[in-house]
Amino acid sequence: MKNEYYCYERREVLDLIPNVPTTVLELGCGEGDFGSLLKQTYQCKVTGIELCAEAASKAKEKLDTVYNTSIEEFDLTQLGKVDLIVANDLLEHLKDPWSVVSILRNNLCDDGCFIASIPNIRHYKIFNQLFIEGNWEYVESGLLDRTHLRFFTRKTMMELFQHNQYVVKSISPINVKKIKARPRNILRLLLKYFLPDLYTLQFVVVAQKQK
Repeated sequence: MKNEYYCYERREVLDLIPNVPTTVLELGCGEGDFGSLLKQTYQCKVTGIELCAEAASKAKEKLDTVYNTSIEEFDLTQLGKVDLIVANDLLEHLKDPWSVVSILRNNLCDDGCFIASIPNIRHYKIFNQLFIEGNWEYVESGLLDRTHLRFFTRKTMMELFQHNQYVVKSISPINVKKIKARPRNILRLLLKYFLPDLYTLQFVVVAQKQK
């Protein structure tokens, strides 16, 4: 049976890739579903890195090369250049995502892209839990996943790349809560209009290295 934690296809991220990749490095590739989708779409070569041994074993059946190891302990310089780096829901799990993003700049072709989906901690559910209920309770999955080590807002997501010599080409909200246009929802609709980040679970950052 599939472990859903490692087997998301992430088609909403696929739609935001601006280039046509021929070589891809996927960080935290899980069981290889997204990498497989990339191969089907672009006929590209995909290398994955995955910490979970069971997920990595399944990914090896779908991707060209898979390393079962920790990204932060792996010698990324041995991988060579690629024209797309993907990190779907991965950077928030690292001890030092800033160093990883910085090092990976050397693996990116001059016109390549780094695309990352990152949870948005500036969400109304977190606001309610922290400031109204006085809680900060970790759960099995979601914004307060118990394996999350780092937390980001839209601003700090951009800084994660900008401070490491990348140019952020776009940052797109995904998994945005829909609010029905009803009189009782006026306050929520106003908040969503003026503070849209409060209703956004994740952002997808697309960045290129500075030239």
